[in-house]
Amino acid sequence: MALLKNVRARLTLWYLLVFTAILLIYAGLAVSLYYFNLRQDLDQELQENYEILENLIEITPNDSVYFDEDDAPFLREEWFEIWSDKGKLLFSSLPVSSKRLPALHPEQLKTGGFRFHSLNLQNDIHLRVMVGKVNIDGHWLLVRLIKNEQPLWRDLYSFILILLFALPFALIIAGLGGYFLSRKLLRPVDHMADSARKIGEQNLHQRLPVVNPDDELGNLAVTFNELLDRLEKAFARLKQFTSDAAHELRTPLTAIRSTGEVSLQENRDTDYYRNVIGSILEENQRLTRLIDSLLFLSRADSDKIKVRKEPLPLYLFLEQTVEFIHPLAEEKNQRIELKGVRGIKALADRDLLREAVLNILDNAIKYSPDGSVISVELGQRNDEVFIAIHDQGPGIPPEERDKIFRRFYRVDKARSRSMGGSGLGLAISLWAVRAQGDRITVTNGQNGGSVFTIILTQ
Repeated sequence: MALLKNVRARLTLWYLLVFTAILLIYAGLAVSLYYFNLRQDLDQELQENYEILENLIEITPNDSVYFDEDDAPFLREEWFEIWSDKGKLLFSSLPVSSKRLPALHPEQLKTGGFRFHSLNLQNDIHLRVMVGKVNIDGHWLLVRLIKNEQPLWRDLYSFILILLFALPFALIIAGLGGYFLSRKLLRPVDHMADSARKIGEQNLHQRLPVVNPDDELGNLAVTFNELLDRLEKAFARLKQFTSDAAHELRTPLTAIRSTGEVSLQENRDTDYYRNVIGSILEENQRLTRLIDSLLFLSRADSDKIKVRKEPLPLYLFLEQTVEFIHPLAEEKNQRIELKGVRGIKALADRDLLREAVLNILDNAIKYSPDGSVISVELGQRNDEVFIAIHDQGPGIPPEERDKIFRRFYRVDKARSRSMGGSGLGLAISLWAVRAQGDRITVTNGQNGGSVFTIILTQ
């Protein structure tokens, strides 16, 4: 049973079983065809003898049957009978080893043409019988010719013995051929398995060998290599994410530690320590926002955030969202304008959509200059509803637009970090929009800045 766990052994066994079934079917058909050919030859011989006998039969004046055996010496060797149409036996030629046959059946006296049948006597004597009706000088006679079937069965048994003798050798050859064939066909699987065992975290760039990409095993290797490509990219993103997360966490922690150590070196007044504590709390707040963002993305990656879509009045929703973030804009003397059509509704998850819009507005406030105007537009095109947020920032180069939604990615890393950004806001916005089955795009505005557009289904 342990051997059957091997794919080669199972393939060989199945191949052998199928080949055995084919051989048995073929042998059965061959034996049947050989038997029918032998019997057809025997019937043909009986019919030929009948035609010769038909021309030699003579009727005497006393209505008896006469043969000139000098004209037909084969009659001494053949077994035949001649009957009248009344069922009377007129002549019988019996070889020494022969036995007398049963009388003709009444149905056989009415026969026309030829009728063949097999007859079994005692002591396993098998006979082939032909009955024919002939008219000699106005007298209807029945001729019954008999042939011994023993030579037929002897030839048939010899043929069967030859097949039985050849069958084991054929199965042995088929089994060995099946094993070597399966071994050859599965050799690429062994190579793939050996290569797969050598691939680890340190050498994810290695790939499985592809012998023939057009067959099933080649397709398997190609598919596995595509999986390795995705794993390599995922590991690279994970390493980059871990590195960026560590760096982002280290910056506020280092600032808190440095501020605390400097403030403890000498005695200062109350205002100084108040400012120190304020700086520590500010860094702590930044650290808290970063951790909250990481936790959100972690829950999103593990599908722990459930999406609950409902009909949402978008204009009222945007008014509340803009009002919530407006104090941040006021710190830079910025103004957020909301325009669009009231009464538009769309199926959306309120909390996720709010998270997406807030992160985009937060970026717009950070990158737009003091005193600028940020526009939030609500509109509808065909069956889609869009929320477009226009900022007055420096814009985003076309080659960077697909990258800005990556975690911790910044177009201008130094400037973004100085503004307090963690590089996670747009990644959160993208996930929040896509989780609802919607999409988000980014373009440059006609008068500068960037335009982030969230497209929702109604």
